[in-house]
Parts: sequence; C-alpha cells; structure tokens
Amino acid sequence: MTANPFARGGVWLWRDGAPGLVGPLSPDLLAGAHPLWAADAARLGPWREVRLGPEHGPAAGAWLAALAPAGQCADPVLLVGPCGSSLDVARALAEAGLLPPFASVLALSQTGGRGQMRRQWVSPPGNLYAALAWPVDAGDLGAAAPVVVGACLSDALHARGFDARVKWPNDLLVEGRKVGGILVEERGGAVFAGIGLNLASAPDPAALRRDRAAEAAHLGSFGKVPGAVTLWVDLVKSVQTCYRQCVAVSGSKALSRFLEGRLAWLGRDVRVSEGGSREFRARIVGLAEDGGLRLRRDEAGSGQVLTLHSGSISLL
Repeated sequence: MTANPFARGGVWLWRDGAPGLVGPLSPDLLAGAHPLWAADAARLGPWREVRLGPEHGPAAGAWLAALAPAGQCADPVLLVGPCGSSLDVARALAEAGLLPPFASVLALSQTGGRGQMRRQWVSPPGNLYAALAWPVDAGDLGAAAPVVVGACLSDALHARGFDARVKWPNDLLVEGRKVGGILVEERGGAVFAGIGLNLASAPDPAALRRDRAAEAAHLGSFGKVPGAVTLWVDLVKSVQTCYRQCVAVSGSKALSRFLEGRLAWLGRDVRVSEGGSREFRARIVGLAEDGGLRLRRDEAGSGQVLTLHSGSISLL
C-alpha cells in the first residue's frame, strides 16, 4: 500500500482537482473567494508546492498540493475547490486510502450540498462545508453518531462564545436560530460526517421550506467569526478530544448528561412529525442510548414515554 502523504497532518490544498469530482484551486483563488477565506490564505501562507505521484490520487494524473507551515494541525485538512459535495470528495479519498479518522475535506463551495432527507444545502463561498472522517470502531456510540457529532460541535462552539445547541437529530442552533447542519453517511465501511456552518451568510427565508423548524442565521450575527479554515482546524481538535471523552464514559450517565446538556428544547413541548400527515404533541425528556429522542406524550393523562428515531420536531 502506498504511504499516505497526508498522514503527517497540516493544511493541504488540492490544486488540480479531478474531473467530475472537484474543480481546481490555488492560493490566489482562495484569497479572492471571500474576505474570510482571504484572511485564512494570508495567515496560512506562504504556500509551497509539493508534487505527488498519481498513485496517491483517486483519479489519474499528478496531485499538486500546498502544505501550510508545520504545526498548524495534527489531523490533515484538505482544501478543495468548487465541488458537488465535500462528502463525495471525502468518499473518493477514503477509497484511495487517503482519509484516516479525523482527517477532513473542506470545500470552497458546493453545487450539490445535501442535508437531511436529501434536501439541498445552499453553499456559496464564505461559509464552511466540511466532511470529517469519523471512526468506524465507535462501539456503542456508532448508532448515536449524529447526536455525538452535534454535541461535540455544539460544545466546541459554546467554548468559543456561541450559545450553540443541537436540535435533534442533526441541526445546530444558536439562540434558537439554525446556523448549521450535520449529515452522517456510511459508505463502503467508512463513516463520514458532513458539516455545514453558516459563517458569513444564511439562505434567504423565501428560499426555505415553509414548515422549517427554525429560522436561518449565520454565526457572524452572534459574534466575531474567523475564516473557515481557521475555525475548522480548531473545531476538529475540540471534536476529537470530545469524542475520546465520550468513548471513555460510554454507557454511563455521564455521557447522557453531556449529550442532553447540549440538546435544544429539553423540557419543552414540541410538535412531532413522523412523516405524512401524522403529527402529535409531546415534551422532550431526553435521549436514548442509541441517539433516539425520548418524548413524553401526554394524551388522556397517560404520560406515555416513547423514543423517536426518525422524523422532525418544531416548537409549539
């Protein structure tokens, strides 16, 4: 097996891309895409070119990459140009053996970004569109991966001054407004967490679904936001530490307390939709071990507690 050139970590830029997968990218294009990206391009430079052999890539042809100064990050972050989806790029890299756990792809923009139920994720330059390789040996945490990823990201953002919470199953809220989303996919024995964060802009309300559970917003509305690369490198470090702590307390009340502590609307009454026209009212009381949402449905005073594994919720 060919040695992974990205194994030493750092921030890499995939210059030439691959036809049909991802477009080309250069430090100049990075700097001109958006002011937040320009700040990152300047901070990470000077860039240097590293020529890699074709055996390192999922497609034929040479790879050209630039490695930021050593010590920027322990886990490799690969910056890519416009693509269909960072998740698709990550899957191709993983199939080539180039994406170990907690390595990630960070895209300048996406033309086919996707969210829950394959809904479109609007992806202009300036925001954060990442795909994080998630450990496949997560044990008991495997089934609850979306909630664990969300709680770790929420905790990391909270430490940076943003009152972030997880709206089950995979949205990130700040002060009740949606600033991000998470989509966990398993393909070919590999697990990826697709993560979108609105840093500088949010979708126009007119372009959103009428039945959306929360209004859209961007992090810049709530505080100072660094560039996508700077923030992402920082978040990956925190998420990796958080994941290890979750593994250490897996199956205990300590894990439940942590996950529920990052949960939005805990103790609040919500409208629950399980698809179609079936809706009912319930109160959020916690999380099940497998990541399901525990609800108390008070009908005729029964106080029935049930666990929701698929569906959507919104505040009454």
